[in-house]
Amino acid sequence: MSNFDKKCFLNQLLRGLAMSLFTLALISCGGNTDDLESWVDTIKAKPPGRIEPMPDVKIYQPHDYGSAMERSPFASMQPELEAQLKLLHDGCNESVQPNPDRRREDLERFSLDSMEMVGTLNRPGKEWGLIRMTAGPNSGQVVKVETGEYLGIHHGQINTISDQQIEITTLVPDSKGCWEKRTVYLTLAEG
Repeated sequence: MSNFDKKCFLNQLLRGLAMSLFTLALISCGGNTDDLESWVDTIKAKPPGRIEPMPDVKIYQPHDYGSAMERSPFASMQPELEAQLKLLHDGCNESVQPNPDRRREDLERFSLDSMEMVGTLNRPGKEWGLIRMTAGPNSGQVVKVETGEYLGIHHGQINTISDQQIEITTLVPDSKGCWEKRTVYLTLAEG
């Protein structure tokens, strides 16, 4: 028998075996479905449920908005109100306010209460502070910061980094609508 004949014989044998397995699989699928049919009959024998009535439709009552007596948002402000607002803002130090054009940094999304100082890294002429996030989705993550970077929700900027603390200057709005500088310290966490 040649190699070609052997290959043909093996191919026919494998086809026959595959057909036998396929037929056996089809036969085994036709099992007993009596339990399924009895369950369907039980469900069909139950009385149908009660359908809730439709809710009452509420009639729409239009509301007349009369703004004829109100001040137009496009009109000039009354002079006495404008003078009062000017007095409030005249007491503000114009040099103390956040830069609206500055791009916010990643750590400015989190409150300073959710951060703690855990150490420093030193290199000749360079020092970094290590801050661990204590709350939120980044809890437990340690971040490296340096002087001049911003963090915290109140426009906090890092002034100095020492072995024991990080000094941060924040800008907080006050009751007059002005900005006030405050110095906050993140001290080295114990333990």
